[in-house]
This record gives sequence, C-alpha cells and structure tokens, in this order.
Amino acid sequence: MVDIGSRPVMARGMTRGLRATLLATALLDELTFGFPVVALPLLRDALRLSYGQAGLIFTVGALSALVLEPGINLLSDGGSKRWFVLGGMLCVAGAFALAGMATSYALLLVAFAVLYPAIGAAVGLAQAALIDAEPGAVERTMVRWTLMSGVGDLLAPLVVSVALVAGLGWGGLCVVAAGVWLVAAVVVWPQRFSRVGEAGEVSAEEDAGEGAKESLLARLRAVVRDVTLLRWIGVLVMATMMDEVFLGFAALYLHDRLHASEAAVAGVIAVGVGGGLAALIVMDRMQGRVAGARLLLAMALVALAGVVVLLTAGTLLGTPLRNGSEGLRARRGHYAALWVAALGLLLAQAGAAGWYPVAKAGAYARRPGQSGLVLAAIGLSAPFEIALPGVVGLLAGRFGIVVGLGFLGLAPLGVLLLAPRLTQTQTNIGG
Repeated sequence: MVDIGSRPVMARGMTRGLRATLLATALLDELTFGFPVVALPLLRDALRLSYGQAGLIFTVGALSALVLEPGINLLSDGGSKRWFVLGGMLCVAGAFALAGMATSYALLLVAFAVLYPAIGAAVGLAQAALIDAEPGAVERTMVRWTLMSGVGDLLAPLVVSVALVAGLGWGGLCVVAAGVWLVAAVVVWPQRFSRVGEAGEVSAEEDAGEGAKESLLARLRAVVRDVTLLRWIGVLVMATMMDEVFLGFAALYLHDRLHASEAAVAGVIAVGVGGGLAALIVMDRMQGRVAGARLLLAMALVALAGVVVLLTAGTLLGTPLRNGSEGLRARRGHYAALWVAALGLLLAQAGAAGWYPVAKAGAYARRPGQSGLVLAAIGLSAPFEIALPGVVGLLAGRFGIVVGLGFLGLAPLGVLLLAPRLTQTQTNIGG
C-alpha cells in the first residue's frame, strides 16, 4: 500500500471484469493503432497518397491530441471517468469506420484528427481509472499495463498478415478495429466505476467537489512547482526515446551499417522486443521486493550497456559482409556482428522496458486523486515527442545513422540524472 498524505487510500467498487476490460484497452490500443502503421502501404494505395500525405495524417492526429487531450484529462478529474472512457471508445470506433470508408484525403484527415484524442480518452483515462481504483498497487498496475501493450505490439503485424491472407484490405482492417472498440464499449457500458476513498469516509465524488474549489490555475502552478513530478515526466520522455523511434532507427542501423537482410533485421528487432516483455514479466513477479527508484537506476545501467554493445558491434567485429567476395572470415565477422547487435538490443530494451511503468506510477503517486491532472502535465512533453523522429532523422542524415541512434541512446544517461532517489519516493513494485 502507498501512503498518500496522512492516511491510506483504499479502493472499492470496481469489479474484476471491469478491471480486466480496462487493462485490455492497453492491448487494444497497440493492436488497432498498429493497423495504420503496419498497413500503411494498403492505405497509401487505396487513396493514392504521396509520401508527404501519408506522413501528414499522423502529424494532424498528433496535433489534434496535443490541443484536445489536456482539457479532456483535466475535466475527467471533476467526476467519474466512465463517460470519458465510453465516449472515447465510441469515437475511436467511429474514427476507424470513417477512415475505412474515406474516399477523399480530407475525410481521412478528419478521421485521424478524431482518432488520436479519442484514443487518449479511451486508453489514457482507462489507465487513470485503474490507478484511482487501486492506488495501493500503482506500479504493479503500470507494469501489467505495459506488458499488455507489448503483447498488442506483437499481435498487430500478425493480425494484419492474417487479414491480408483472408482478403481484407484497408477497409476491412478498419471494420475489425471499429468492431473491437464497439465490443469494448458494450462491455464497459453497464459497469460501475469504483469510488476511491477510505472505507466509509471520503469518496471520489466528494474529493472531486473539494477539488473543484481549487482553481485550475492553482493546480497547474502546483504541478509546475513539483520538482519530483517534473523529474518523473522527464524519465517518461527518456522512455519515449527508447521506444518505437529507437527500434525504427535500430532497424535502419542494422540494415545500413551492418548490412543485415530484411529477415535478419526483423529477427534482431524481435529479440529486442522479446527482451522487453521478459523484463516486464520479471518485474511483475517481483511483487514489491525492490524499491521502484532503485530498480529504475539499475535498469538504466543495463540499457546503457546494451546501447554501447549495439553501437560498437560492427566496429568490434570487423567490416560487415557486403557481398560474397570477402570469403569465410568476413562472413563469420558479419554474422558475429549481428549476434552481438542482437545481444545489445536485447539488453537495451530489457533495461528500458520498466522505465515507463515505474515513472508513470511515480507521477500518479505525486498527485493522488488527480490522475487527469497528472496526464495533462505529462502531455506537456508532447511537442518533444512529435519532433523527436524528425530531429533524429536530421542527425542521421547529416552525421550518419550511428550518430542518430546514439542520440536516442543517451536516454539511459538522462534517466540516471533525472530519476528521483529513494529519499524522494519509496514506492515499491506491487505497492
């Protein structure tokens, strides 16, 4: 249990079925949101998009979320998050349906402008509702949430492949995604979200009434002045640097620097993703045995070692194979470099896997009963996340892929600098 203020906070009223459904939204998010990414060639061919138009749909969605999500998150603290989650799920289903039926680029842009903030409401506030329901197990909840997201990441390309074999095009995938979110909304609809409070004392509604008296400006000032919360948000930014963007540029590094085939690149990336999932499973099993901040520092060191191994794989093991003329020795060096790179990526992803759940739990713990405010504060880093791929691309284009990937690989050092120490947080894995 985590002590909040002067008294413990207990959860009540959320059924096991609702808890499982809300936790599953993490999987649904990565699964269905992976459709536009994995099946982007289908979408491009269906509407005959240029590369610029294909990239712009994601930019428009991100900007829409940047504008709308903070207000949605702040409003969600005024009462039950049930209607925000339900509304988000229904809007996600509608956005996917519109994207699947879109016959013009303008309609596609509208669909993505709705999709991004709707995902934020459905998924982000489902997470916040789980935290509100069980504040004594914040990190355990976040570890399991992240693990479910990882499963969704693995399933997305598999589902797209099966859909293609079954003859479904872009429209069919969107129908599947819309149907999945409609089913989730139907399951959530009759459920009662929990009240948070010590048994017989303070409920979420009463706390919300008291919180309403505190002006939004005052709450935002408190967030800006909370150095520990800002440090947790900084760790979350570092986690973003080691997520999809890192994997994408690692794939380019493997192909361009180590001259790995497409199949070999996919295999090495799968090793890295698998290492991250394995680390999350281990964290889930630890059940409060290690303090979160201490574990975070150890994981950062593991990730840093992995980045160093990955970036030096080609240098340490000789010139990678370019064609068949180098002979057996060059071939052995090439394959050895790939194995070392796979080890480095495994360590990097295993070390970075726990940053998000530990830091997100630490952030929630700083403002108990104000999970929406915490999400709004975390949203302050959104401009950095939007600009990050472009910045790394510019660095890689100007100085080489090793420099671009190395910039992302500085994230473990950022965690070592930003992570609050045990004197500032005593949160344990599992509560």
